[in-house]
Amino acid sequence: MKKLLFLICVLSFLFFTSCTEIGPTINPSGSNRVVLVEEFTGVKCVNCPEGSEQIEQLLDIHGDNLIAVSIHSGFFSTPYPESNYDFRTEDGTNIENLLGPAIGYPIATINRKTFPSESEALIGRNKWAGYISQEKDENPKVDIIIEKDYDSNTRELSANAKITFNETVSAPLRITAMITENNIQDTQLTPEGKLNDYTHKHVLRSVLTNFDGNNYVESTTINSTSEQTFSTVLPVEWNENNCSVIIFIHEFQDRKDVLQASEIHVTD
Repeated sequence: MKKLLFLICVLSFLFFTSCTEIGPTINPSGSNRVVLVEEFTGVKCVNCPEGSEQIEQLLDIHGDNLIAVSIHSGFFSTPYPESNYDFRTEDGTNIENLLGPAIGYPIATINRKTFPSESEALIGRNKWAGYISQEKDENPKVDIIIEKDYDSNTRELSANAKITFNETVSAPLRITAMITENNIQDTQLTPEGKLNDYTHKHVLRSVLTNFDGNNYVESTTINSTSEQTFSTVLPVEWNENNCSVIIFIHEFQDRKDVLQASEIHVTD
């Protein structure tokens, strides 16, 4: 009888312990870190399609934890005579000069950060995946939630960013807002030759703030919140269904690290 009771106790213990659920690890801030990759590219850069393809693979891996911006600048960005678009912008050139300049293409920054083992923020594509994973594992110091209002008749767009600090940040900060357009078919040089129907991804169309951001003058202490609104009118040649608003908070003096980024589609 004692042996039977002992066996029942053991089986009961194993049953209840094996059925105990282990919940998911919850980020204490209540949100996920979103990493910003800014790729510098050009329509005459034969190696840039490989960089674009790699970014798409990374977006598939990281999903909403990764935001991509493709900035056409530098000596490979001059359009062909048959190009439908000139993807170059003055802001894009200024951003490259701010973070670089680039010594080769494609090249990118990950959260605009100069990592300890690097001499500059711009890095080659063989290092993108590792640094993106590293940054994604960090807890976000800031949360950004974007709400937008878009009128398809007037093409007026308004994006409101609600910003909450999860910890106190002492460094001076800036906020940047951008518009990108995805899936634009136009000419591109590829390893197989020049293609007139190449699909360009995440193209920087405009910067709604200063190219290096606007000064963030609100409180940056823990639990402080603020809202900022950015407005524009989308040009008729941009496909509104492929446009997105990207807003991010970043340092801007000795370091230019992006603390958090957020993205919302214009028409979703």
